[in-house]
Amino acid sequence: MKNKEWTEVSFEEVNCFRCGIKGHLLYNQGPFRVIECSQCGQVFISPRLKEIARKRMYENSGYFDEGIYGFSKKFSLALIPQKIWSYSRLNLIRHLLKGDIKGKKLLEIGCAYGLFLEISRQKGFEVTGIEYSYTAVKWIRKNLGLNVYYGEIEKIRLQENDYDIICFWDVIEHVEDPGLFLKSVSRIIKENGFIIFSCPYFNSLPASILKSKWWTLKPEQHLWHFTLNTLDMVFSDSKLQLIRVIKSPFSLVNFSRFDSIVGIAKKSKRIKG
Repeated sequence: MKNKEWTEVSFEEVNCFRCGIKGHLLYNQGPFRVIECSQCGQVFISPRLKEIARKRMYENSGYFDEGIYGFSKKFSLALIPQKIWSYSRLNLIRHLLKGDIKGKKLLEIGCAYGLFLEISRQKGFEVTGIEYSYTAVKWIRKNLGLNVYYGEIEKIRLQENDYDIICFWDVIEHVEDPGLFLKSVSRIIKENGFIIFSCPYFNSLPASILKSKWWTLKPEQHLWHFTLNTLDMVFSDSKLQLIRVIKSPFSLVNFSRFDSIVGIAKKSKRIKG
């Protein structure tokens, strides 16, 4: 598991982003450790790769296979589920908006090579993307001409209450601090907007059975692992409310994914005093 480019200085110890405590060991994963917060139950990786080491990984042209995450002249079987998810999730969004997508603004965080973003534009959305890999950003700008920011949402100045839809597919487990990430999302989503996302979940059947051999642990990439309970807590911390979770691998929006969920959230209703 250890990359030959990683050295001791590539790693850092971290605490639970919610409680600020070290937690207790669940599994050893080579140079990484899978830790559970003793207070809130959040699972995380510590030590983990420092940002500079992770950035090198994401900038590697091999990390994003454009045949899977975007567009390629070569046929790829792996692109089939990506397209199923994309079209099905857009149908879900259309349903949430009651079919009214004209002029609606959609932001995708972690847009990779722009597959979902481009399909969303074709369906009539006004689209914007954010991507952490500059390799992918350059590709999107050159080949698709889409409006895509490079970097992290926490460091990009976006207008408050501006987006009708914010999506992030398999992103929240990668970010530096999920709490800050969701606070940024909460700031820019409209009061009546929807947040739609996907992520692996730690209390899925595969994760519970396979434990340290769960294929989605990926500790070099996945810094945080959520249960349905910890997801609910971290969204609530950011004044957001999970209103629906889709776990079934037979649902087209989550097709074939036995250890992942698709979630829908909104801003929490304000309680008038």
